[in-house]
Amino acid sequence: MTEKYFEITKVQLKHNAWQHLLVSILLLAASPFVLGISNLDAAQSAKVLETYVALVVILIFVPVFLPEQDRDLWDVIKARYTKTTTVYLTRILISFVFSSLLTLLFLLVMKAGNCEMEPAKYYFGTMAEVIAFGGLGIFAYSVSGNLIAGYMIPLGYYAAGISAGYKYMQKLYPFGMLTDYETKYWILAAGLVLMGCGIMLFRRRRCLQLH
Repeated sequence: MTEKYFEITKVQLKHNAWQHLLVSILLLAASPFVLGISNLDAAQSAKVLETYVALVVILIFVPVFLPEQDRDLWDVIKARYTKTTTVYLTRILISFVFSSLLTLLFLLVMKAGNCEMEPAKYYFGTMAEVIAFGGLGIFAYSVSGNLIAGYMIPLGYYAAGISAGYKYMQKLYPFGMLTDYETKYWILAAGLVLMGCGIMLFRRRRCLQLH
């Protein structure tokens, strides 16, 4: 059993995850030149984490189904009698681990740069937003079968959050770190539900295509 998960992880890292991880790292590393991440007050720190870090890190989440574009890889998975749900959940877990580590590292760098924040609160709030964006992207990808759509829909949600604000989005407002922290629990739950629905929908669509 352990060997199966190790194989899934190895293939994901070798053929898919490292590319998106590298882009995320480069974008986060460029943030001091774009935003400035030192000596920020609490509101500025929250803004950086919510409007930049969370958006960058979803690059790691959305391509969960990308390897299935390769018919040979799909045949290998079926031949090994591995449940596709297990494969997708393992990939999502890999994405979650990398996202968590990158977000934590970035937050520690900000803290070392004398930025004001409540570390635990800001970390959870940022990760809730990452999962919300990631879940929406995974669901959009599963519905459309298109990776670009998987990125564009979360970007639309992001833009709606900026333009509409809390007044219109209420509990689904993505940037509520300092205004209504309860929104973080709502978007976290929504993200998890969307991920689950995305996995089931893509699995069903893919099986129908191959039979």
